[in-house]
Amino acid sequence: MLNGVALGTFDGMHNGHRAVIDAIKDYNRIAVTFKRPPKTYLGAKQQLLMTPEDKYQSLLDYGVNEVFMPEFTEIRDVSPLDFLEMIREKYKPKAISCGFNYRFGKNAEGNTEFIAEFCQKNGIEFKCVPAVKYNGEAISSSKIRAMITDGNVEEANTLIFGGFGFSAEVIHGDHRGRTIGFPTVNQIYPVCLVELKFGVYAVEIEIGSQKFRAITNIGYRPTFKTPIVTAETYIPHFTGDLYGKRLRVNLLKFLREEHKFDSLDNLKTAIKCDVSSLLGK
Repeated sequence: MLNGVALGTFDGMHNGHRAVIDAIKDYNRIAVTFKRPPKTYLGAKQQLLMTPEDKYQSLLDYGVNEVFMPEFTEIRDVSPLDFLEMIREKYKPKAISCGFNYRFGKNAEGNTEFIAEFCQKNGIEFKCVPAVKYNGEAISSSKIRAMITDGNVEEANTLIFGGFGFSAEVIHGDHRGRTIGFPTVNQIYPVCLVELKFGVYAVEIEIGSQKFRAITNIGYRPTFKTPIVTAETYIPHFTGDLYGKRLRVNLLKFLREEHKFDSLDNLKTAIKCDVSSLLGK
């Protein structure tokens, strides 16, 4: 099958990103992206919707056959023409797709008009994908970040392929949860991800091929303060040793904000209410 190349950041794999990939659905699909958006290499704070590892896997899950995902610093000084020549030489594409506002090359000098001219000269089909809209506005990663920061993960999940979540290794906590009957899976929230609304979420946690409904507190734990943002997940009716395993947590719904409790009994009562909300009791 002939190769088609999709160009983009693909952070979050939202509906607009997927339209760029769908534009080359009749080809062997190759995604060309970076581990992080270029602006984060230029001093902007990382506020990603996906870790680089999760983005790579998400592209494959969506049906991309190959992913080329270097660090931006490796080619930041490459001119637009040299960038496209590199793509042409590496993949010999018969089609190239990108979003309407895609820019590339040194100092972001390349744009869709430049790609169109290059493709015409080299007998490559060019597919420039127009804005994909939601509620009358173009979908963008920045707008989805704002939803997540506000705690509106339900709406964000309608736009992100696979929904918003994160993967992280299970670490040892202080084991306080098990003393009150709610043992938790402890993970560090990836520092590269968007600053979400701290509090308790209804989630789905993936353990191997199984998925479990659970509740997760994400934040600094005001009752038992921590210096880093942690995620503590209680999985009803699950027992097992998960230490050292890398698990994915998919956020489904924001339940309540973090709260400092005066006693373990009050904390225990709150968790019981959270579980009841999760299980619909």
